[in-house]
Amino acid sequence: MKSIKQSIKTLTLTGIVFAIGAGAGLAQPLITVDELGNGNFNGNPLPSFLSPDPFSGIVTLTYRLPFLGTPGDVVLLEPGPTPQQTSDILRFDGQGNLYFFSEREPTDVPPFDPADVTNFPPLLTSSQPVFLQEIGPEGNNGATYVPNPGQPGYEPGITGLKYDFISDVPEPSAGVLTILGGAMLLVLKQRRQNKRN
Repeated sequence: MKSIKQSIKTLTLTGIVFAIGAGAGLAQPLITVDELGNGNFNGNPLPSFLSPDPFSGIVTLTYRLPFLGTPGDVVLLEPGPTPQQTSDILRFDGQGNLYFFSEREPTDVPPFDPADVTNFPPLLTSSQPVFLQEIGPEGNNGATYVPNPGQPGYEPGITGLKYDFISDVPEPSAGVLTILGGAMLLVLKQRRQNKRN
C-alpha cells in the first residue's frame, strides 16, 4: 500500500515538473540553491528547512525538490593549489531532498548560515561522487552542474536539468553600507528637525 502511495506521489510530482517545464517553453529546467535557504525551480520557490541528513545525522540546510533525484554527492572544491579543499557538499538522498553542507570558516561568527557545518559528512559510498571546481571570486562563487544519467540529482524524464549551486552569497560592499548609513543619518536628522518645528 505504501509503495502505491509513493508511486502516486512520484507521478504527481513528475506531472507538476512537466507542467512547469511546458509553461516555461523550451527553457532548460533550472534549480538554483544557495547556503541561506534561497532556492527555486524555474523561478518557483523551493521549500527549505533545517533537518538531519539520514546518512550522517548532521543537521543542515535541506531543500525539498519537486522530484526524487538520483542519490549521491556533488562536492564543490575551493580554487587553489592541489589537493583542493572541499568547500561544500550537496547531497541528494533519492527521496526528493537536497542537503547543503557548507564549510564554516574559523573566522565566521554567529549567526551562521543555515548550511554551515563544523564537519563535513563522509561521502556516500553507494554512488560515485561528482567533483566540481568553484568559479568566481571568493565571497561570490559557486558551480553549475548538469547531471548525466545515474549521477547525483539526475531525474529521468527531465531533459537538460541544470543546477546552479551558489556557494558564497555576496556580502554588501563597504560602499553600499556607507551609503545606507549616511541615508539613515539624514533621515534621523530630518526627523529631529521636524520635531523641533
